[in-house]
Amino acid sequence: MKKYLSDKNFLAGIIFFFVSLAYLFGAYSIETKGIVAIESDFMPKIYGYILLIASTILIITSWRKLQTLEDKEESSSSDIKRVLLVLVLILAYISLIDFLGFIISSIPFLFFLSLLLTPEYIEKTYWVYIIFSILLPIVAYFGFSYYLNLTMPSGLLF
Repeated sequence: MKKYLSDKNFLAGIIFFFVSLAYLFGAYSIETKGIVAIESDFMPKIYGYILLIASTILIITSWRKLQTLEDKEESSSSDIKRVLLVLVLILAYISLIDFLGFIISSIPFLFFLSLLLTPEYIEKTYWVYIIFSILLPIVAYFGFSYYLNLTMPSGLLF
């Protein structure tokens, strides 16, 4: 309960819910003559109901958001593992690029990086990762080498 009261949106929704109830109570206490269909209490009632609906929506959406945050807190440990694995992968790539060359070291780096960064709710398509991991370094190597005249790290084969 403490986490709900510390959330500003949830707390604002609760406050405005009670404010709208008090406003509606005041709107219904406005004296009318009953002469015309729309009298002086019409717009205050409309505003009160709009505020009541908006505050209810704010309470519900912030409650759902807090519920999903609990689920995300459980998965935050797996996110830390992913970050650490990406850092290890980058360090391995940096250390191997001079020895193996740009193309040879970039292929496994891009493949494993694609595997690590794909969320769990998306199905992993390995053939796309393989094609991407092979084509991107080759195109980048020849593009930088021949069209931009920049030297890329060359290793065993390139």
